[in-house]
Amino acid sequence: MLLARALKGRAEWNATFSMPAIARARPQAPFVLALDLGTSSLRLSLFDARARRVKGFTTRRAHRVGASADGAATLDARALFDAFCDALDELTAKFNAPIAVVAAASLAHNVLALDANNAPLTPAYLYSDTQNARAVEQLRATYAWTEIYARTGCPLHTSYLPARLAWLRATQPEIFARAAHWVSLHEYFLLRLFGYTRVSHSFAAWSGLLNHATLDWDAETLSCVGVTRAQLSPVSSVYEGLRGLREPYATRWKELAKVAWLPAVGDGAAANLGSGCVDATRIAITVGTSGAMRVILPHAPAAANLQNGLWLYRVDETDALVGGSLNNGGNVFEYFARILRLPARDALERELGALAPDAHGLTLLPFFAGERSPGYRGSARALVAGWKLGATPVELWRATLEAIAYRFAALAELLRAVTPAREFIASGAALEHSRVWTQIIADVLGEPVTRSGEAAATARGAALIGLRAAGVISEWAALPAARGETFAPRAEYFERYQRARARQKMLYYWFDEQSGCDRTQTGDNDE
Repeated sequence: MLLARALKGRAEWNATFSMPAIARARPQAPFVLALDLGTSSLRLSLFDARARRVKGFTTRRAHRVGASADGAATLDARALFDAFCDALDELTAKFNAPIAVVAAASLAHNVLALDANNAPLTPAYLYSDTQNARAVEQLRATYAWTEIYARTGCPLHTSYLPARLAWLRATQPEIFARAAHWVSLHEYFLLRLFGYTRVSHSFAAWSGLLNHATLDWDAETLSCVGVTRAQLSPVSSVYEGLRGLREPYATRWKELAKVAWLPAVGDGAAANLGSGCVDATRIAITVGTSGAMRVILPHAPAAANLQNGLWLYRVDETDALVGGSLNNGGNVFEYFARILRLPARDALERELGALAPDAHGLTLLPFFAGERSPGYRGSARALVAGWKLGATPVELWRATLEAIAYRFAALAELLRAVTPAREFIASGAALEHSRVWTQIIADVLGEPVTRSGEAAATARGAALIGLRAAGVISEWAALPAARGETFAPRAEYFERYQRARARQKMLYYWFDEQSGCDRTQTGDNDE
């Protein structure tokens, strides 16, 4: 690796590294500074050569998504960069050991426009922003999207950049004409820090604009949305870092001025790596603000060979990430806790656990924020059937947890076409806080689900990228992830949930008929 020659004097690093008492083993150099840029917060953490988070060396800054009734979901890039700088000031004041590399994982599908002076013209639009739903329909009517899906691995959907850019061109033509660059939040950070920027193959794959065969921007897709290659960042290896912080940052963080800063990897890829789902033998289930089910394949399949309903992203130039996403996860809990006045978390867990599976008789389509996999309908909305007088808030919440688990089961069936894996590793704050929900998912899948033993799987995944870039490891399995509790499926509950899943499928098909859904150009799958 190009960074290996920068790693000298590891013994001296260990000798001079001073910090408060460390839990378990003493940290080992070289060290990686990992940024986890998420939907609700950013975290900076220090990891050692064994991919262990160093106790006392994590800092967090929360932020709030700007949302509105018309479907907007945005973040302020300037404010986020200021928060990042403040967090980095706090963290660098605590240690004096040299950092080998700065790595990053970022929420995917975000984009903002910059003018010729690299000043933001727009907020950063997030994956959950559905203001571009009309653009999806217009692109579907104008182009044969199955051909683009076959090259980019991304169906036509509000989450991806083609519809986002087409919407901005139609609704904000003056801003669209002034846009000199289209970048993600982390690319904007790098641009501020270095005066130039790059995007990794991993992150570019999440955009819906990357051609997997050429590992470069897809010319036809760019033409469809009116964007040129020069307006996008150069695509590079995630292991190729940027060096030479410009002023005032070089003076502000002297210890990082000449260190390699890597382009961000997609947060989903990082979560797989960090939780130990590093090859085709394990499938990751992540439930944070939203949800996803993903598997890493050592050699990328052709996007054209994907099972309809799945997407194809990347970890790096060689490893592929195949899976599906749900728009609904922890965000639904926040909504329900507010409108249903759910009990406090511990009491809620007890009451949920006391309910029998599917005893409420409710059937839900849990599309509170639209549907991604497998139907990819950004305009889809939640439906409830079987609601009767006497249904309690806790029953409604249990029905929602089960309904989301049924959507994961639909993804698991699609993934069987690309991997025989039957081992599922769960991570994400929503599942970490609910044993009941984790058990429901195991019962619905009919397979054991093991909780990840890593409290910060996404940040750890970014650290592994950094360690590989630094030449410390040559394969992901070199540093196995910790594992937590395993939830065994219960056969009698599995059978009961199969019947409930059949009811949900019927409701799903009925919704298709009522909405006149056309799946022929989106890569959608009707299960």
